[in-house]
Amino acid sequence: MSALEHMAQGRVLWLEAKTHDNVSISIVNVHQATAKQHDLQRQVTLLLKAMIDAALTQRQIMGGDFNAALSRYGYAQSTSALLHKVDKFFHDFVHSMHGTLIQSEAHTRRDLLRGSSASLDHIITWNLTCMNTMQS
Repeated sequence: MSALEHMAQGRVLWLEAKTHDNVSISIVNVHQATAKQHDLQRQVTLLLKAMIDAALTQRQIMGGDFNAALSRYGYAQSTSALLHKVDKFFHDFVHSMHGTLIQSEAHTRRDLLRGSSASLDHIITWNLTCMNTMQS
């Protein structure tokens, strides 16, 4: 992993912890590269995949700004192909790694001047049971 360390420097914070009942859990914060840096996004994602694969049975929580959206509104047509590419890449990552995606009910990024918004911040879990306790 040390050979890949430079790829995620400052983009991934990885904490290994133990619960009160001595169960290991990884808590990961990600600040993914922008859509315009798709090669860097790929490198960071490959590092994340390697780290997740190294601990397949461990409980893991990964959250942060993935610079990919499941929902976008008001973005320029000229960037739609690029944004579709990174959004699909993120979706494929979650699916291929068998993670559980927890989505925000509201867009997490808003540009009031341009009138655009998107959900770029996500939480992904592995080997955890998540229950939504919010009442409607």
